[in-house]
Amino acid sequence: MCRVLFVLFYLGAFLTAAAQAPPIEPEAGPRYPETSAREEPVRRTLVRRNVWVSEYEPNSLEKQLLTPSAEDEEQLQQFLRLPDTGLIKMFPPGRRRVVSISDLASGRRPGFGGYASMYSFSKEKHGHGLHGYVDPRLGWAELRVLNGRFFTGFTGESLGVLVALGDVPLETVTAETYGVTGLTNIIPPADYFEAATLSKRNRAGFALERFRYGSSLPVAPNMTYVLRSTSNKRSDVLVGFRVIRVDENGSVTLVWRKLKVYPKPGWKRRSD
Repeated sequence: MCRVLFVLFYLGAFLTAAAQAPPIEPEAGPRYPETSAREEPVRRTLVRRNVWVSEYEPNSLEKQLLTPSAEDEEQLQQFLRLPDTGLIKMFPPGRRRVVSISDLASGRRPGFGGYASMYSFSKEKHGHGLHGYVDPRLGWAELRVLNGRFFTGFTGESLGVLVALGDVPLETVTAETYGVTGLTNIIPPADYFEAATLSKRNRAGFALERFRYGSSLPVAPNMTYVLRSTSNKRSDVLVGFRVIRVDENGSVTLVWRKLKVYPKPGWKRRSD
């Protein structure tokens, strides 16, 4: 019994001394920065690089594919006598590298889909409108057909908005038509940041009165559309067009009329 008490006494004294001893300082080691305090990333200036871009040249068979039918031309001949009008066919893009037997039989080449799916009302021709040493992002086309939808504002430094007016005659549509005024009241942006905000709004779409506006709308036969395309330092146009027919091969035939041409816009680029 005495031996047990003796052991307990010395054990308590040892624990008391250990508790009162100063803590052992750890050896100095490498210190790491706090993960919560991170430096702001360095913003790099956007550098434009021009490369050689060749404009697609359709062959004779492809030109035939893009030629509207004689029947459509005859029915619209009176309207087509008006200034700034046209009748065109557009094809959605298909395979880029692999060409099917049916494509070969029709004369289509791999680059035809991209060329035939875009159209510029300013230049009155298909394709991206680029040739020479240019920035490949800055195509010059106001309308594109893809996956059963129309797109506008899809090239670099461009803004585009579409509206579908319904089954109304194109010859009755003007810049003052109800529903079109939502496009005529658009003011071009002053700088890159405002342009980015407007582009985001256009892609999301917005409602005004009883119409729905956006940079993309479904393709529908016998539907009349109006678009406003604003390209930095290039063009700003208001165009009305009507879908005449949608064929089984995916081609879309439409008649168009330029409603108004605005002064060339100019907003500061991101790299300015």
